[in-house]
Amino acid sequence: MSKLYNCAFGCFIVLSAAFSTIAMADEVLITLQSGDVIRGTLISDANGVVEIKHPNLGDLKIKRESITKMVPAPAVPNDPTAKTTPPAPADAAAATTATPPAAGSVAATTAPATAPAPAPVPATPAPATPPAPAAEGAQPAKPLDIVGILQTAPPAEDPNAPKWKGQVELNATFVSADNTQLDMRAAAQATRETIDDKLKAYAEYYLKTLANSGASGFGDVTDNNLLTNVTYDRFLNPTKWLWFGKAQYQYDVNQGWENRIQAWGGIGYRFYEDPKGFSLTGKLGLGATHEFGSSDITEPNGYAEIALAWQLSDRQKLNLSSYISPDLANIENFFVQTRLEWSMKLDIFSGLSLVAGLRDDYQSQPADNATGNDFRGYAGLKLEF
Repeated sequence: MSKLYNCAFGCFIVLSAAFSTIAMADEVLITLQSGDVIRGTLISDANGVVEIKHPNLGDLKIKRESITKMVPAPAVPNDPTAKTTPPAPADAAAATTATPPAAGSVAATTAPATAPAPAPVPATPAPATPPAPAAEGAQPAKPLDIVGILQTAPPAEDPNAPKWKGQVELNATFVSADNTQLDMRAAAQATRETIDDKLKAYAEYYLKTLANSGASGFGDVTDNNLLTNVTYDRFLNPTKWLWFGKAQYQYDVNQGWENRIQAWGGIGYRFYEDPKGFSLTGKLGLGATHEFGSSDITEPNGYAEIALAWQLSDRQKLNLSSYISPDLANIENFFVQTRLEWSMKLDIFSGLSLVAGLRDDYQSQPADNATGNDFRGYAGLKLEF
């Protein structure tokens, strides 16, 4: 009967451990790039987004790119402050486990029933072993206080909090020889991004002058171009789809329209997304263009864009983008803007990079005395913060 009870009790322990493992299978420990560790129940892991349920913060969505490690969470250790029952004294254990003498033995027949038991001889305690001397210069070990660690640990960073990024660029050349020439380009960008959306504001300005040697002032302005736009992307997680809105203003002294305001909206699809490698996104939508200055006209437009980002290495990155906006009333009249940019981070200062790029603006039906293709190249420094 005792063997049967021990067998049943052992099976119960094994089954309990198995069910406990299954119940904890969805508990994960996530280590972020910042070094913070988050523990929660895994809900989904798809399209570069990990979603977990945190006991205090609720549902959290974390980008895969910000995670350095994700492993199953171990069971929570027992409270180290809990008291344990001290072992029974050696004499008591000996008394309870001693085997009575066999019947008929000499001790059993000669010892009187009423004889008092001899007083126990006190055991001589074994000398305590002195602790080993600590090595010279070593610090004494301190007990691990798990409760104290849990109470003093800083709160984990909320992965759903918006992240702001900014950058400024400046490229300029000056030549004074037979002719005096000044080429300047300045650009700035601000980005706000969360797990669900992205807002980007961009501005770029070109100025180019040319004057004969000895002439006062900067001379003739050969290029004076300003481009600004604001783009909003709303990600339809956990799918790869998104919807977008884009507004743009452009001033170009070499174009017949001089001033142009454009706005589009539509859908997009993230064909491939790996911020540490290769990303490819496409967009398709509708909008309108209003030109004013030398001309005053408003027309409906289509919009199609393809954007590629390639992280060549830890320091180098390549971006290529192109969009076309055709006139829906006259499909032969369209505008195309293409940009290729390479950047490389420098080691001498955090956030400082070399940058070089090409930009081409093409108008299929330019106004009289206007060029249909504006090609610009630049190289200089970029500061990210």
